[in-house]
Amino acid sequence: MEINDELIKQWEPKIVRMLSNTFVIGMDWDDLAQELRIAIMKAAHGFDEDRGVIFHTYLHTAMVNTLRTLINKAQKHEVPISLDATYYEDDEPLLDQLAESLTYGSVEVDRELAELLDSLDLTDQERKYIILRIEGLTMEEISEDLRMSAYKVKDTLRTRLEYLVNAGG
Repeated sequence: MEINDELIKQWEPKIVRMLSNTFVIGMDWDDLAQELRIAIMKAAHGFDEDRGVIFHTYLHTAMVNTLRTLINKAQKHEVPISLDATYYEDDEPLLDQLAESLTYGSVEVDRELAELLDSLDLTDQERKYIILRIEGLTMEEISEDLRMSAYKVKDTLRTRLEYLVNAGG
């Protein structure tokens, strides 16, 4: 298969669709799009028509695998953080912020919701995810705040809550 600018232009809408709901910590949209363009070129180079697979299927798999690899690498990459450092506009040391994160942050929740959250035995990420969603942050903003995929936390939380509902009912 010929690798040229037209090939990339042809699949650019697929890149846009795939990245419309994808967030990778530490990478902006343009970086991700470029990684997918590279995946297109590699897929075109490695595609073998004799294997009985259409190019779109082969390409889709290559692009999904590229994104998965980037997400996994980003989640495994831990950035060392000093507890004396400040990370928000209020210049409050992170150690103090951690102590405050055990509460419900700046969100005013009613007593019933607070009791419900306490009764669910949530992880710190799950608790923070719920609070940030209540505050109205986007999934991308939550991912940056949690330093991990907000979608992963949401799915884990959903699974746990479904289990609790089914076990209790």
